[in-house]
Parts: sequence; C-alpha cells; structure tokens
Amino acid sequence: MALKARKKHEIIKVKGVAKYCHLNEPNKKFDPEFGVYSCDLIIDKEQADAIKQKLRPLYEEELREVQEQHPGKGITQREFPIDEVDGGYLIKAKLKAGGRKMDGGAYHLSIALYDSAGKHLDPEVKVYGGSTVNVAFRPKFWYTASMGFGVSFELQAVQVLKLSEGGVSSIAASAFGFTTEEEGFVNGGENLEGGFDAEETEEEVIANF
Repeated sequence: MALKARKKHEIIKVKGVAKYCHLNEPNKKFDPEFGVYSCDLIIDKEQADAIKQKLRPLYEEELREVQEQHPGKGITQREFPIDEVDGGYLIKAKLKAGGRKMDGGAYHLSIALYDSAGKHLDPEVKVYGGSTVNVAFRPKFWYTASMGFGVSFELQAVQVLKLSEGGVSSIAASAFGFTTEEEGFVNGGENLEGGFDAEETEEEVIANF
C-alpha cells in the first residue's frame, strides 16, 4: 500500500559519505515500471541530532492532527529513520522516479545533481558509494491504519564534493543550499543558477547544519 504524504515541509541539507546510492538511474528492482532514486548517507552525530531537533516539533504537530482525525484509535508511532551505525549515523533518502496520474498517464521525476562548484553534472559522470556528498531532502510525514504514523526523507538533490573511484532536472544548486566547495569535484557542465522554479523557492527554507 502506498503511503499518503501529509503536508509539504522545508528542505533539509546534510553532508556525509554515500554508502549505497542510485542517483544517475533509478533502481527498478522493486518498481520495474518507474524505479526509485536513493541515497543511503553516513553522517556525523552533530548533524543527526540537528535533524532530530528540527523534526521533533513537526512530528508532534502532525501526530496531534492524526490523533484528532482518529479519536480513540491507538496509533503506532514510528521512530525517525536515523540509525546509529559504525562510523556515524545512517539516513536513507528516496524519490520514486514516476507514477500514474488520475487519467492514467505517466509522469517522471529525476534528481538534481551538481558538482562542488554548483554546476549541473554531465550525465556520463557516475556517482558511486564512497563519494562525499551534500544531500537535500524533504521530510514527508505519513499515516496509514496498518503501519501507523511516521516520517520518510524524500530525496531532492545531491552535490558531489569528492567523487569516489568507480565513478554526478534542473534546479539551481543554490536553491538547495549548495555553495561552491573549494578543492571539490568540478565537472565541465553548465552552471544552472537561475534554473530553479520560483514557486518552489518561495516555500523552501534551508536548514544549514
């Protein structure tokens, strides 16, 4: 069953090392038609704590609304998807690469990818696990009767700071809080500044950790 997202919240940016990622092409193992973009990211404790601190009041506010809409019903409360692992804390951000409209037509989504200078990456440059990256994600709270209430992280954009050996749609890098990183990975692609949709910009406030 698909999880129905609730309100649209501000984008959060974090820096870490990609553990597993599908960024250039969606992973179609469990979704053969459209696939899923994803990035499993190892971050430090300071950032993990900052994310929890930012999410806690949003979580409690949305949970109260769900409880008011379902009075007397015991609602399972899912923990934040932030797990302590060797080397730090693991977060998982995903974006379904497409879906079906009400009329049955298909729509497609992609991930905005940038180099350390905020330039759009050449599609031929592949991003693998082990790369140091900035990740922009949007928290999405959800509720279903069977699974309860929780939050997931919807992947929005990735900036590659250090490309690992083995091998980065068009929204301006600055709109996600990405700035030029000295001594970082720089690709020969064009600069996308100004390409970000103005309507989205008005709704987003970047959390700078």
